[in-house]
Amino acid sequence: MADGLKLRAQDKEDLTIISAYLQDAVTVVADFSFSPKTRIFAMMMNRYVWENHTSSRDDDGKKQCHRVRTGCHFDNIINVTAQSIPQNDKKHILELLAIETAILENQNTAIDLIFAGDEVIRLEAELIEAQMQDIGDPYPAACHPKHDVLENLS
Repeated sequence: MADGLKLRAQDKEDLTIISAYLQDAVTVVADFSFSPKTRIFAMMMNRYVWENHTSSRDDDGKKQCHRVRTGCHFDNIINVTAQSIPQNDKKHILELLAIETAILENQNTAIDLIFAGDEVIRLEAELIEAQMQDIGDPYPAACHPKHDVLENLS
């Protein structure tokens, strides 16, 4: 097994880095879990391996695309709410666009997992404490996510 990415976030800046690595990760509703007793929100995702995007090429010089199974969890979560996500449809696919934070009126932190299609999961936390870790080896992906900025740089 290859050495995968392993990151920890303890503030907004750290979480911004995790957000960048998780951009365009795909998951399904069934891969989310919140335990009010332990106050942990966890999710499994198929992360696009952006860090190898420009350097990984096949024998013909064509860019190779990869994804890797990645676990991510947030500690100290008080409450979880969802917007526009069909929670009963466990096979519903979500594509993560970004993770953003804001300070709430009660001084807790809102951690918003923003998905394509205006779907959002909001985690309310006493403080930011998150971890992500790749699990297993990267596997070939059919294509890389499309972004106008990247297409102009190719």
